[in-house]
Order: sequence, then structure tokens, then C-alpha cells
Amino acid sequence: MLKDVVEADVRQFIEGDEELFFNERDFQMHLAVYLRSLGKYDDVDIEYYVPQKELDRYLWENELRLDIVVSKNGEYVPIELKYKTKAVSRPMTRFGERLSEKIPVMKNQGAQDLGRYDFWKDVRRVEMVRNRFHNVKGGLAVFMTNDRFYLNETKPTSNNCRFSMSEGPHPKRKHWLDANKSTAKGRPDFDVEKEYAVKWNAKEVGGVELNYCIVKV
Repeated sequence: MLKDVVEADVRQFIEGDEELFFNERDFQMHLAVYLRSLGKYDDVDIEYYVPQKELDRYLWENELRLDIVVSKNGEYVPIELKYKTKAVSRPMTRFGERLSEKIPVMKNQGAQDLGRYDFWKDVRRVEMVRNRFHNVKGGLAVFMTNDRFYLNETKPTSNNCRFSMSEGPHPKRKHWLDANKSTAKGRPDFDVEKEYAVKWNAKEVGGVELNYCIVKV
């Protein structure tokens, strides 16, 4: 399947990358350029707009703009990306000159409960796109981070425990323990269609440990 080919190329890009990305948009643009450079796809689009009204029971207020969509021979593979970071500063060169001070390359984002929610939301949205459009046979949800907190199992008393991203299979039900808490506002409960398994992979870039997972939908 095309999504297996795309997944292999995404992994190859991540494993071969030797620079830290500043943010999620930086990750998105570099990955899209890489996929285009392979010359094996008919097209690679970014910020691929899908009207909400086309998707059955779309729960969220924000419009759906898929991070990357790869196409070949009439088949399409959507890719959703998440890039969550802890603060990292390092020396930097610009225009061929070494800057005098270390630059904050990655920011401290925190809010891991929302990061988990958004990852599983990506999985659900890819499911919805696949179910609506015949030429979408499947897609990918990609998550990369230097924050090992995401790898930990959530406490059963935590409001976001059902959004855990720890290693292994996870249940379909993605519900807050208490939907009335402030972090759950605007983030409705939902279910995914099957028990997806998370498999973490580690790599190092310039002394910074990164962990990533790819869920195939």
C-alpha cells in the first residue's frame, strides 16, 4: 500500500535528519521538501484543506488542514504531524557566521495532556478523511518530541489518562475523566475505530535525544 511506502520514507527522513527543528512548521516544511525531492510521488501538498461539512460527525471547531498529503496514481495519503518540545539552546551559525550566543532552538511547550489529546485527535481525523474519500486508503499520525514525559504511562487518576501515549496498545475510548475541567473545554471526547499500538523509536541529534512514533491509520 502507498501508506507503507510513505511511512518508510518518513522514517528514513527522521532517522537521517541531523538538525533540530525549531517548531512543528519547520518539521512540516523539511519533511515535505524531502518527500518531494524523492521524485517518486505525483504530488506532495501542505496545509491540505478539507471542509468540515464533508466529514461525518466532525467534532472540532477549527478547520481541518492536513499537514501533508502525498499522492501517487490517484491514491492519497494524509500525514498529520505533532512536534512537542522541551527547551534546548545551542550555538548556531547564520549566513556562514557563528553567532556569539547560544540560541533557544526548541521552546518549553509543556501541557503534555493537551499534546496527547491532539495526537489522538490527529488519528481520529485521519480516520474520518479515509472513511469519507475513496481514494484515501489510509494515513499516518506522526509524533516527535524531546520530552520523555510523553513516553510515560499516565496515572489512572489523571484527567487525561485515556489519552496515554505510552508504549503498547491503547483502547478506543478517548474521554476525559472529568470533561468539566478547564483543560477539557473545547476538546470534546471521542472514540477511535480500533486499539492502536504506540511504538517509540529513539534517535540523537547534536546530543539531544528525540523520540518519535508513527501510527498507521
